[in-house]
Amino acid sequence: MRTRTRTRTAITAILLALAATTAACGSSGDKPDLAACKAAMEKQYNDGRKSEQGKRPDVCEGVDTKTMDQYTQEIFDDQTTR
Repeated sequence: MRTRTRTRTAITAILLALAATTAACGSSGDKPDLAACKAAMEKQYNDGRKSEQGKRPDVCEGVDTKTMDQYTQEIFDDQTTR
């Protein structure tokens, strides 16, 4: 019976430590600047540097893929209506 209690206690402690580590890594409190990200994407496109057009600008670090796709579509739409 004591072995089970020790095992449960150890597992609980490990899970709590993992949860704390995951929470610390996942929420740095710094949210990406979405306007700066879109502006950097527009600049990258307008500069015409083909080698960089497929790369994510550094300022977009932390921006989710869905938002990046939305910005890409908006930039494309803006370019095709000019």
